[in-house]
Order: sequence, then structure tokens, then C-alpha cells
Amino acid sequence: MNPAPVRLPAGVLTALRPPSEWLDSPWLAVGSGILLLVAAAGAVRALRRRRRRAGWVAGVLLAALLTAATTVNAVVGYVPTVQAARFALTGDLDPGGGTVTSFRLGSVPLGVAPSRTYVYLPPGYAAHPGRRYPVVFLLPGSPGRSTDWFGAGDAARTLDVLIARGLLPPVVVVSPDQDAGGTDTECLDVPGGPRWETYLYSDLVPRVDALYRTVPRAASRVLAGMSAGGFCALDQGLRHRGTWGPVVALEPFGDPGSSFRDALGAEGFAAVSPSSYLPGLTVPAPVPVFLGTGAEAGERPGVDALTAQLRAKGWPVLRRDVPGEGHTWVAAREDLPYGLVLAARYLPR
Repeated sequence: MNPAPVRLPAGVLTALRPPSEWLDSPWLAVGSGILLLVAAAGAVRALRRRRRRAGWVAGVLLAALLTAATTVNAVVGYVPTVQAARFALTGDLDPGGGTVTSFRLGSVPLGVAPSRTYVYLPPGYAAHPGRRYPVVFLLPGSPGRSTDWFGAGDAARTLDVLIARGLLPPVVVVSPDQDAGGTDTECLDVPGGPRWETYLYSDLVPRVDALYRTVPRAASRVLAGMSAGGFCALDQGLRHRGTWGPVVALEPFGDPGSSFRDALGAEGFAAVSPSSYLPGLTVPAPVPVFLGTGAEAGERPGVDALTAQLRAKGWPVLRRDVPGEGHTWVAAREDLPYGLVLAARYLPR
């Protein structure tokens, strides 16, 4: 069953575009490259004349670092705006329609290092103390941080716009750090390492429901993520239907990666790999799923296979590819509003 496509009005698309996107512009990378050439030419002249060589060499190194950074950023879009850079560095976000706050949580018994989880509270949250809200969990990629979705993903702007235009009900949005302590957990219980899957259900979800006025039932929880977080959203969202409602998986993989194959063994690996267990999976009701990726992404064939497996079960599955993009934050930013609007169709009214 294919749901109707999500179509965003031109005015919404304009509002979703950050006012300044120059930090991930390819022209900044070009300018940095020109600066590098100028610095290199100056260094060559200085070396020939034996004058102020140290200063010119330092200039070349700085220009090279700037060129490398701006080139990578132009490709992956990790720092699209000055506000995104500020949030990544400080965790502070200029207030918009909603507000972003945070809390710190971990679990010594489960081997999960304490880390900061960021939370978006929708407009009107403080003014309506009796109201409860659906909740969206947004998981970053790996390596990644809990700041990523509100920095690189520009999620607060997306949420403000969709809520203001009536395309998404007011929601609480939670972005944790599933790599707390530097371990790629893939949201699983890592053998000999952090038991993040157990932590998610025994600690994190209950803490969110205790701290914020969420609707504490599965149908009102959306699980979303990109890259490794996209795998997490798909795998956890499918295997734990008692906790999650709609699933939004951006740039996902069908399994947790080769490093887990040896650690979990063949049977254990298949048990946490949607590409393996989907054909035999039974759930109480159809699962709404949004799958998004870049049209040029290396994982696209795997996403094609996942799409076919999910649709074969008769579930409402919507797929969207971002033209010209690979496995990038640009693609994740562009797909997020479509995924959230689809998920909103299936939230209880």
C-alpha cells in the first residue's frame, strides 16, 4: 500500500530554506582554494628570497586546512549556517517558534556514558501546562553527536515551519547521543560494551516521559534518524512495536555493519538486520514507514531492497530520493520535512 505523496507548497519550501546557506556553498570552497594558491605562490617567493618563510608556510597550512574544511562541508553540508556552527560548538540555539533545551543522562550499570540529550519544545508548550504532545525521537549518524540534528539537520527550523503551517501537530522532539563514549552502538546492546538498546527502553524513553508532557504511548511516538540513526530507526521501530508508531528512516542501512557480524554471530546478526528478518516479521498492525536517501548515495541499492521488502508486507511505505545528493546532511535536511508530514498522518488525533 503506497500512501499519497507528500507535497509541500512553494511557500513552505521557501520558509524551510535557511536565510544564509553560504557556509556550505561550493563558492566558499572555491574562494578558499584561490586563497591557498595565493598563499602557496607567496611562500615560494619567500623561500627563494629567504624572507619571512615561517609566516608564509603557516599561511599555506591555514589556507590548506580552510580549503579542505570548506570543500568537505560543501559536499556533506554538516555546517550549513552560522547558527548551526554555533549550536555545534555551544549547544545554544537562537529562539524561534519553539525552544531547545537539554538534560544529561547515562547508565553506569548498562555501560552508557552520561551525555546530553537535546529536546525541542513546540510553540505554546509553556503556555498550555495541561496539554500533552506526541514525541519524535531524532537519532544522528555515527560518528555523530546529539547536537547534529539541531545543527547540521536544522531540525528546529523545519519543526517551526511545519507546525506553523499546520502540516505537523505540535510535537516534542528528542535527540540523544547513541554513540555516547565514542562507541558505535547502532542502538544495540554491544557485546562487552554499552547496552544502548536496553538503555533506550529502560532509561531514556521513561525519562523523557517523566520530564516532558508527552503522550506516553506507542502510537504517539515517531522514531526517526539518518545514516546509522536511520538504521536504528528502522530496526528499533520494527522490533519494538510496543514503543514506537511511525518510522522515518533517512539514508538507512539494512544491517548494523560488518563489525557486528563477528560480535553477534550469524544468528544474532540476522536478528537485528531488517534486510534479513523482514520477510518473517509479524506485527499487530501495518507500520507506516518513510524511507529517504540521496539519489547518488552508495546505499541506494540497499534502500531499494528495503523498500521492496516493506511494500511486500502491504504496509504504507513512502520513498523519496533527493536528486544529485549522496550520503549527506543535505539529503537528510531535505527529506526530514517530508518524513515528518507523512508520520503526522498516522498520529492519533
